[in-house]
Amino acid sequence: MAKVAVLVPYREMCEIARPLMEQYPHIQTMCVEYASTDTVGERARTLEQQGCELIISRGLHAQIIRPMLKIPVVELHVTAQELGTVLLDIKRELRMERPCLGLIGFENMFCDTGRFNELFGIDLRRYIVDHSNQLAPYTEQAVRDGCQAVVGGDIVCETARRIGLTYRFTPASEESVREALDTASRICHAIDSEKLNSAELDAMLNYTFSGIMQVDRDGMVRRINRAGYDLLGKAPNELLGRSITRLLPNLNEKILQDTLYQGKEAYAILLDINHKAVIVNIAPVLVDGDIEGAVLTFQEGRRITEMDNELRRELYQRGFIAKYNFDNLVCESAETHRLIALAKRIAKYTAPVLLTGESGTGKSILAQCIHNESLMRKNAFVPLDCSAWMPETLDNMLFGNYSTRHDTGDSMVELAQNGTLYLHHVEALPAETQYKLLSVIQGRFLHNGSNRPSSISVRVIASSDVNLISRVEKGEFRSDLYYALSVLSLELLPLRRRKADVMGWVNRRLDEWQEKYKRYVHLTQGAKDFLSNYDWPGNLNQIDNVCERIVLLTEKRNIDEIFVRRQLEQVTPKLMPGSERVVLYKDQKAVQITELLRKYNGNREKVAAELGVSKTTLWRYIKKFGIEEDYSY
Repeated sequence: MAKVAVLVPYREMCEIARPLMEQYPHIQTMCVEYASTDTVGERARTLEQQGCELIISRGLHAQIIRPMLKIPVVELHVTAQELGTVLLDIKRELRMERPCLGLIGFENMFCDTGRFNELFGIDLRRYIVDHSNQLAPYTEQAVRDGCQAVVGGDIVCETARRIGLTYRFTPASEESVREALDTASRICHAIDSEKLNSAELDAMLNYTFSGIMQVDRDGMVRRINRAGYDLLGKAPNELLGRSITRLLPNLNEKILQDTLYQGKEAYAILLDINHKAVIVNIAPVLVDGDIEGAVLTFQEGRRITEMDNELRRELYQRGFIAKYNFDNLVCESAETHRLIALAKRIAKYTAPVLLTGESGTGKSILAQCIHNESLMRKNAFVPLDCSAWMPETLDNMLFGNYSTRHDTGDSMVELAQNGTLYLHHVEALPAETQYKLLSVIQGRFLHNGSNRPSSISVRVIASSDVNLISRVEKGEFRSDLYYALSVLSLELLPLRRRKADVMGWVNRRLDEWQEKYKRYVHLTQGAKDFLSNYDWPGNLNQIDNVCERIVLLTEKRNIDEIFVRRQLEQVTPKLMPGSERVVLYKDQKAVQITELLRKYNGNREKVAAELGVSKTTLWRYIKKFGIEEDYSY
């Protein structure tokens, strides 16, 4: 039952209310008291602090305490029957056919009197006050307005007595008290239902293993369950009523605002909370289509263990650090936008990742970005090119040797503990090492020469330039390792399929080489167009090579298309058909002209005729492509 208090301005009202309250099953009487205007506010506040859930009061008392409290206040209204009885009594006393009567008090005291004049044969005038200091002046005003009697509270009646005017106290009988108790009972029933629902909800929330937090539309914490308190490591008084962005400073505020103001749901946000990897989901709370707040759920993952500073410095000195992050990537094409968005989502988890794509598409760079976006970014990033070592050497590098480990130091897998192990050209791993890598993914590590496995926590990112599925079908790569690695996979497209990115990478590499060699160049529009339209079979590796050549070999500051073409020809040679002679150009038109010049022993007139162009145009082609004129081969 809800706890209810009655605070009234007349003692006789207490005698009316006490026996009536026992008739209401949803009301638990806390007190029924007379209170003066001076003390009612303080008393109401004390009752609320003691657990009172609803107060019944009247007139000025209700006006005073309502803004002070968070609990509901039910007002005692004078009923139509009560007021009509008093007015008829005054009319009989005055013995007048149609007396003018004044009704003076606060609006919250009176019922609708719109038809009283017609029903009772009176001229009723209402004087509604906002403050108690208006009661006496309004009584005097009623006299000046011709009222022969007034109805009101203590101040009104005392003023009327003083000036010799007929008066009656505002009536207070069982009827008005019962009406207020009926209203209070309905509210108490709702309070009881809400308390039951809240208790059931609290029980449900407190016995779930996920942390759950509710915030209002201003981002202030309103409710949190026991798992949430435990996860955040704070007491209720440190969380309730506080801003969620202050409690979780690494929570992206834009994501929260999108939920609170646009109703967007957010899933799988990865946060570091007290050195624990926590997945957070955010959903809006909608009431009749309006957003009233949000609910956040927290699912705890593994504990994040960071390296100590001394080990971090040592690993950084050995190059076991990821230099790139997603902000370093060129992202102009729609394909790259999609790739980066997916890679950022993948980075949040600790599952293995398989990166595929042609050589030079940026798999190593993307692996570093994924590491630096993850919660393991403060630990080691250990890269290894599996194709660069003999099988036995590779196995020892990864798994060490138990008998000599104190001499050789930790293996690369151990160095990557709580961090990332990046294996490039993973297809080059021998069969035995493939099995050991699968064990690492499953959390078990075994030194070579030892029969005692130990637990390990390493995220594996692998990459390959070849089709691993075909290797699996041929029995050259373990199928179970393939499926373990490809839980999360990304394919990096070659530059010819995302040409919008080309000039971004060209400019990036040119800037780096210019800064290194202190030689500064400028590409003409023709050079830019040529570079943008080129297919780049060597992808980023080829761009890096060509940009360095341009910076080192140019004799001019302005780099035109012809110079760029020559540099590309130097790094992408082509054999002439039927010959071991290397032609240092790749343009198909240049190859065609060279073959015709060879065919006609340098006779330009015959070459021009077969091409269907003039000799002048042919000469321009020869100059443009830098075609050599030695055709003796």
